[in-house]
Amino acid sequence: MLRRRPLRLLFLARGTSVLGDMVTPVALVFAVLALGGGASGIGIVLAARALPSVALVLIGGVIGDRYPRRSVMVWSNLAGFAGQTLTGVLILLQHAPLWCIALLAATRGATGAFFNPASTGAIAEVAPAGNLRQTYSLFSLVGNAAEVAGPVLAAALLAWVDPGWLLVADGATFLISALLVAAVGPLGHPAAGARRSMAGDIREGLRCVTERRWLTALIASAAVFQLCLLSALNVLGPVVANDHLGGASAWALIVGALGAGGLCGTALSLKLRLRRPLLTGYVAMLAGAGPTLLLLALPAPVYVLAVSEFVSGMAIAVFTAVESAAIAKEVPRDLLSRVDAVNRFGSMGLRPVGTALIGPVAAACGVPLTLVCAAVLSLLAMVVPLLVKDVRRLTE
Repeated sequence: MLRRRPLRLLFLARGTSVLGDMVTPVALVFAVLALGGGASGIGIVLAARALPSVALVLIGGVIGDRYPRRSVMVWSNLAGFAGQTLTGVLILLQHAPLWCIALLAATRGATGAFFNPASTGAIAEVAPAGNLRQTYSLFSLVGNAAEVAGPVLAAALLAWVDPGWLLVADGATFLISALLVAAVGPLGHPAAGARRSMAGDIREGLRCVTERRWLTALIASAAVFQLCLLSALNVLGPVVANDHLGGASAWALIVGALGAGGLCGTALSLKLRLRRPLLTGYVAMLAGAGPTLLLLALPAPVYVLAVSEFVSGMAIAVFTAVESAAIAKEVPRDLLSRVDAVNRFGSMGLRPVGTALIGPVAAACGVPLTLVCAAVLSLLAMVVPLLVKDVRRLTE
């Protein structure tokens, strides 16, 4: 598939920017801890990044269907370049109060709200005929490879350089990505004809989702998953690592194991032929939707947590591949960015709430109890969709 020039350039663009995005979270989280922000400070910064992603993603989906997707992606990358570079410079100059880091994280979230729906539609445009799932798996592969390399690279670099330099480097990856996307060529143009209002376009995307019960169940499940598991893992995980497991290097190993599992899971999904893809995906997710949180509550040794995250990464990668392919197959191409935006909006809608509240909840109830409750709710979120007939019966 990489012999196709548009696909290859888009693949390289995605890989470049994702690698930078996987390096900086480790640096940013421990920079906040060094500033004395603690779990609540991490939660505020992560919530600030997630909130614009949720608030603007429906508009981003409409933009991705209304305007040339290549232009939307290029401008989003340029905005990401400016925001990440400025964040790094402020940290290097030691003029980075917590509110400023949170504000710049919010600008990064806003750029993703426009880039991601357009990117989902663009991938479908460059996919070879009959190879939708394989194409989405290929793009997941580069993301998972970056998840492996990024945290390890961050841990190594943080021993030698200030976190600000990592953010400046991340800014450069967005600039490179913008240049590569600009060289791809057309990535889908808006359909000719009368244009509805912004609200009308959003309603059309919502209607497309609600007409498909399997997709409605998928979004509701993902909302609970992100509220409980991702909030607890991203906020409390570094705190447990910092207090009990040895700090940044331990957390980088655990996050790297998640990426390694994702890499293996995505490679596996390139070869799988699944008669019931969503059914298989949800069964796999039962292995990735809670064990790590339970182990963090103990806390278990680092190597046990790394193995758990490796299994979780495999499960999430397989599920992500079948989810993306199912949406691309079942949704009309001219609605794809809007439906992707509705999916992201519904899936991430509660995540800012979770990231902002998980720190105070843990302070009141204790970190172990908070992690156990989040694990139980995450497992339930994977079980309930299996009760929906359309989820079990959807074919590839």
